[in-house]
Amino acid sequence: MSEALSSETVAPAAAFGTAPTVRITRVYAASPQAVFDAWTKPEQLSQWLCPYDLKVAEVEMDLRVGGAYSVVMQGEERHEHHGVFEAIKAPERLVMSWAGGGLKGVESRLTIAIEAAETPDGRQGARMTLIHERFPDAETSTNYQGGWNSAFDKLEAALDT
Repeated sequence: MSEALSSETVAPAAAFGTAPTVRITRVYAASPQAVFDAWTKPEQLSQWLCPYDLKVAEVEMDLRVGGAYSVVMQGEERHEHHGVFEAIKAPERLVMSWAGGGLKGVESRLTIAIEAAETPDGRQGARMTLIHERFPDAETSTNYQGGWNSAFDKLEAALDT
């Protein structure tokens, strides 16, 4: 079981202009390594990295700094996302560019931080914080916030299996 500690669109750092930043924190009843693996193993990522109304159709990943990845989400339309890994520190941190999927030609950035944490019911688990920045506009960040929250609900179910 996870607990959404926060899910908000926040003001960005000055270096990123006026584009909002999405920050979402969840606590999962899984180890930090299990959460990291869910992000970095294609067979696991394909179980959850999309909103409820979509399914992951394809995942390709070259998990190394400078390595590329692509994720294709399929619903009534095809949504392609791609980027490059900028930093990897297992099982604590991933930083990657994120493009495609409604970003209007803008390359955004994801930072995923994972640390050991206690779940609300006192079990050992992992706190995951996603920071998604460099959106083209507020509407896009709001849409992504909803999509990420939906995907993280699916991540919780995937980690419980």
